[in-house]
Amino acid sequence: MEYSLLKDNLNKKAIQAYFTGRDYDKLFYPTFFPLKSTPYLSFETLIGSKGNRVAADIVAYDASAPLKTRKTVSKLSGEIPSIRMKKKMTEVDLNTYNIIKAMETGPNEAALRDLIFGDIDACVDGVNAKLELMVFQALSKGVITLNKVNNAGGVITEKDIDFQLPAANKNVASINWTAGHATTKPITDIEAVMAAAGALGIKPQYILMNRTKWSEFRISDETLDFVAPYALYGGTRKKRSPSLTVANEALQSEGLPIIVIIDTRIDIEDAEHAMTSVDPWVDSAGADRFITFLETFECGNMLTGPIAEETNPPKQVIQVKKGPILISKWSDVDPVAEYTKGELNAFPSWPTIDRALSLDSESTTTWNA
Repeated sequence: MEYSLLKDNLNKKAIQAYFTGRDYDKLFYPTFFPLKSTPYLSFETLIGSKGNRVAADIVAYDASAPLKTRKTVSKLSGEIPSIRMKKKMTEVDLNTYNIIKAMETGPNEAALRDLIFGDIDACVDGVNAKLELMVFQALSKGVITLNKVNNAGGVITEKDIDFQLPAANKNVASINWTAGHATTKPITDIEAVMAAAGALGIKPQYILMNRTKWSEFRISDETLDFVAPYALYGGTRKKRSPSLTVANEALQSEGLPIIVIIDTRIDIEDAEHAMTSVDPWVDSAGADRFITFLETFECGNMLTGPIAEETNPPKQVIQVKKGPILISKWSDVDPVAEYTKGELNAFPSWPTIDRALSLDSESTTTWNA
């Protein structure tokens, strides 16, 4: 491990200044799991610790107050994993850097900047992409899957990491949503989930689905009939697939939750370095079936733990943080190479999962059949 070969153009202060002026793509995960630091690399989530108010008892004067139990359905504990990726500038890349640096004027300045900061951007984006993937896996199905497809360079788990969505919170469709617009009953299914939620003392305000499920929802004949009183287009009421605004107006008017479309893609790199764009809302088998009902966007926290390299920094390494993500830069010899690494120890904690409900839109018998 040696000092960065880009040190003439790159140091801690320069990277910090770059981060200050750099706008990265909007992230969705902090809306649902805002960052929360912890001094430990383990976690314990008390599921069911938040819920409806429990009424006190009426007792006689001079009597002791009745003891009530704490609201804990179960516990989920484990280790906060490390999320890491590394980028390498080869001898060819470094020769290109030296050539462009020698002509550091005009359009060459942008090319030089891309070479210097491109790997840094890739590492920041890469760590954030894994957080997005984990959060949307959890939100869509209540589990996180780490397999050779979505975590080719890291840990492969034998079983899904289960956040313990209660069986009573799992619902199925009256008719599979892929059955066709003439027969599907998405409004009936939403009302059924809301009835189940009411029996559990839960009041969902939001329905999360990806764009595929939204497309199936909006073309259903039942949906068209439901939104007809609200579908005003150019001053004329027309029976047509509604916009999200029209659909949500109709849902709200009937006391139902509004729809939030989760519309994002994440690139996955396999062991052979082939890239695939995936929808993080689908399950590990590629099945697109789940719809999630939430009372509030904020479900829990993205717990972030200490990073050993940050607390024990090698003297040759440039270290800078972008939010909680540690960026490290160094070089090596034989062969000559420049490395950039992004690292974060993080995992979502979801103590309110017992207040979420899930609809399996592609089964009429068993949730996640």
